Amino acid sequence: MLPYRVSLPLLALLLIALAGELAFLDWRQHQPKESPYDPIIVEVSRETGVDPFLIRALIWRESHFDALTYGLAQEHGLMQVTPEVGEEWARVNHIANFQPSDLFNPVTNIRAGTWYLNLALAHWSEADDPTPFALAEYNAGRSNALKWVDPQNPQDHLAFMQRITYPTTRKYVEVIIEKRDQYHESLRNNRWYRDFENSDAASTQLP
Repeated sequence: MLPYRVSLPLLALLLIALAGELAFLDWRQHQPKESPYDPIIVEVSRETGVDPFLIRALIWRESHFDALTYGLAQEHGLMQVTPEVGEEWARVNHIANFQPSDLFNPVTNIRAGTWYLNLALAHWSEADDPTPFALAEYNAGRSNALKWVDPQNPQDHLAFMQRITYPTTRKYVEVIIEKRDQYHESLRNNRWYRDFENSDAASTQLP
């Protein structure tokens, strides 16, 4: 025999409270964790005009915020920047004594990767939405991106998306855009992002 009885209403309240606690823990687990790279992302975003949520989403897709990631094609770090892109960034921006290993430095990597992304965004600036074009170029190169432009609707990003022949690139573009939009919602009150003014309208300014 139980030493005491729990009434059904009390038991129901306890179960409701437990369910609420479990729901909260699940919600918190799926919230984006503050990254030590957020201040760098926002700073580079302000310098270049590139949407900080797009930069963060690209980093999430490329490296899952692992600054020491090394790709099969010698891509380095957070934004998986190749040595060739790093060297070009250093030359254009007058960075002396650049070494590919410098791309494992988060600041250098985010600056070089965003510079390259910004070039792509500027190249496709006449499109109705430059982002899918730029992301496809970032992933598969400009020569492939040019092949996927619809001759009948060269500025239509939806037509462009339908013509991407690499399933991995199409998925790459889709998941980064989806993640960017999620970050817009989940991080808009984050201390690093809440003061960023109207990032949807951010211009693509070359460094």
